[in-house]
Amino acid sequence: MGNMPRRFGRLMTVFVVSTFPVWTFAGNSVSLSDYQKVKEEQALSLGEALATAFENNPVLALQKSRVAGQRGQVVHSGRLTPSNPVISVQGEKYPSRIPDNINYQVRLSQEIWMGNRRDLGRDRATNELTATEQDLEFLRIATAARVRSAFFNVVLAKEELATAKRAVDLMEQTSEVIETSYRRGKMTKMDVNTAVIGLARAKSQQAAAGRRLEDRRLELAKVLGVDPGLPLDVRGDFSPTLTDLPEDDRLIEVALQQRADLQAAAKRIAANESALDIAESLTTPNLEVFGFYQRDLGDNVVGGGVSIPLAITHRYSGERMDAAAGLQAAEIEAESLRLSIKRSVLSAIAQYKAARTQLRQMSKSILRRSEETLQLMQQALAAGKVGAASLLSAQDNLLAVRNEYIQVQKDYIRATQALEIGTGGAVSMGVSP
Repeated sequence: MGNMPRRFGRLMTVFVVSTFPVWTFAGNSVSLSDYQKVKEEQALSLGEALATAFENNPVLALQKSRVAGQRGQVVHSGRLTPSNPVISVQGEKYPSRIPDNINYQVRLSQEIWMGNRRDLGRDRATNELTATEQDLEFLRIATAARVRSAFFNVVLAKEELATAKRAVDLMEQTSEVIETSYRRGKMTKMDVNTAVIGLARAKSQQAAAGRRLEDRRLELAKVLGVDPGLPLDVRGDFSPTLTDLPEDDRLIEVALQQRADLQAAAKRIAANESALDIAESLTTPNLEVFGFYQRDLGDNVVGGGVSIPLAITHRYSGERMDAAAGLQAAEIEAESLRLSIKRSVLSAIAQYKAARTQLRQMSKSILRRSEETLQLMQQALAAGKVGAASLLSAQDNLLAVRNEYIQVQKDYIRATQALEIGTGGAVSMGVSP
């Protein structure tokens, strides 16, 4: 495993959309001000959508601010001494003495690290910084997965609306054919009513598809972090290339190696180990080194010394207990995350396999065949070769096939998103060169 390329997903692209150009994270940033200039006739590619999200997504922005704050903690932990030097001045006057003397003292003191606490504090802050950066990396991967899912859901919603419009057109033709046959006395009123009901169902599905398209655009705007009121469209086709995944154990192993949040959990364990070391070192208190100059009864006095607190009444047992509990909690959280990753990957694998099998059965050609069958039935009915029951059955079949065709694609998008997040980006919806 140690020699495995970090971007394992390059060898395991789940599907390829041939209309998309190659896109990389680096050097493809889109600012919010640039995005707001997008005109209604313009549409985002997947790469532009990803770059926009990395620039504007508020969850990522918040995590970036946490990283910046933790960098400040690292700088703070590198200070040479626990505190700044302290200078104090005091004076005394004895009016009863002759001559009338004023005595004074100037004292300069400095606290000095003991117990290796400076290095321990720096190690703790550095590990926390690395953990925060790894959290950001995982958020980037999760955001990328959500952007891909939202992007392809918009693509799919557009196709859903197009298929709904085609279904309405076909149902209108069916209704006209049956109405004509009814006027000729070849159909019953029940046949006419059934055709009208089918047309109403198709129009209802078209309206629902239009609403879902707007909902999907709003979801994409949310993950991109842009104004939902702006015109938003995408370009590209949903053309999955169905592939087999590696063995379950292999994919779990890759996920455990690649998940940045699990690496962050390991760094937090290290940070808590340093925190425990710091708590245990507190029984060796910091030294205070001082020097002074004193004017006393006309004499110049120079001296110095050290002072140290005596850890007798306060042995910092509470601090050690708290730090030990923090370490234990970090270890429990890391193990819990490890088990959660295994569960999520296994669940995502099961979802993907089921969706892949369904998608192989319910391809775009099946929908086209259903549409073609309805058209052929219309012609056959007009020629008197079939009855209304056959035509209406083909009509119902088209509506059912269309719904199933759209649903299996939604399931596939959902499954690949779960795989991308679960494996830490090792498997993802890819783009072709």
